[in-house]
Amino acid sequence: MRRMSRRVWRLTAGTITVAVFTACSPDSPSTSPNPVLTQPGANAVAEVVATDAASLVAVAPMPGAPAMATSSASCTPTRSPSSPTNSDGDPVPDSVRIDFTGCTFSGDAHTVTLSGSIDIVDPTPAITDRAFRTRNNAFTRTVTNTTMGTTRSVVENGVRSVIGTPDQIQLTDTMQTDYTFATGATASHARKWLATFVADQAGSIQMGSPLPSGNWSVSGSSTLTSGTNSYSLSVSTSDPLHYNASCTVEPRFDSGTLTAVVTKGTASTTVTIQFTACGQYTVTRS
Repeated sequence: MRRMSRRVWRLTAGTITVAVFTACSPDSPSTSPNPVLTQPGANAVAEVVATDAASLVAVAPMPGAPAMATSSASCTPTRSPSSPTNSDGDPVPDSVRIDFTGCTFSGDAHTVTLSGSIDIVDPTPAITDRAFRTRNNAFTRTVTNTTMGTTRSVVENGVRSVIGTPDQIQLTDTMQTDYTFATGATASHARKWLATFVADQAGSIQMGSPLPSGNWSVSGSSTLTSGTNSYSLSVSTSDPLHYNASCTVEPRFDSGTLTAVVTKGTASTTVTIQFTACGQYTVTRS
C-alpha cells in the first residue's frame, strides 16, 4: 500500500509512463491470480479517478495541487450572452456559456491555467427549481508545479445533469476526461457515473455559493484507454467521500473509500483509493 501525499506527488511526478498501464509480469506480487495492473499502474488509475471524483464538486485541479481560490485568479470568465434570459426567475439562466480562456490561478508553487468553456442550461425553464445541466466544451485545466518544472493537464468534454435541494444533490456524470501525466503519458477516461451529495448541515446548499461540506456517494462504469490498452472500470464508494470545504489542497476529501474494479478480458484488479486527509490518499491493488 502506497501513501499518496502532496509531498510524494512532488517526488514521484516523473515516474509514471505509458508502460504503467500494461499487464503485470508473472512474478508481480498481487493477491489476484490474473492481475491487470502493476502497482504503478494502479497509482495512475487512482490519479485519474481521484481527479474525476474531485471535479464533481467544482472546477478542481489535479491531486496535490492547491485548491483554487477566487482571490488568486488573474481574470474574470466571460459570459455569453452577457445578460442571459431567465424565464422562471430561479437561480439558473435559460442558457449561458462561461468561457475560461486565459484564466490562471496561482499558489503554493503551482500555477493552474484554464481554457475552454462550460454551457449552463436550465432544463426546466418554465419551472422554478434548482435543476441545471452543464456541458463542458474542451474545458481544460493545466497544472504546473513551478518547483519541479512538471505539468499535468485534463481536458473534459461531456454533460452533467444536476437536481438539487438545500439538503442534497443528485448528479449524473457522462463525461470524457483526456488526462496528460507529468511524464507526457496520456489516458482517456469515458464514464457514466451517478453521484449523490448530502450536506453535513441540512439546508446549507445554496445556489451560487460554494458547496458546503458533506458526503459524496458515487457509482457507475467507465472505460479507460491508454495507448493500445483499454480497460473497463466499475467504480463505487464503499464509504462515502467526505468533502471538506475548508481543505486547501486537492482532492478536498478527508475520508472515504473509492473502489475501481479494473477489467481487461477475463482478468481484473481492484484498485482501492482510501482518502485519509485533505489532499492525501493511499492506493491498494488486489
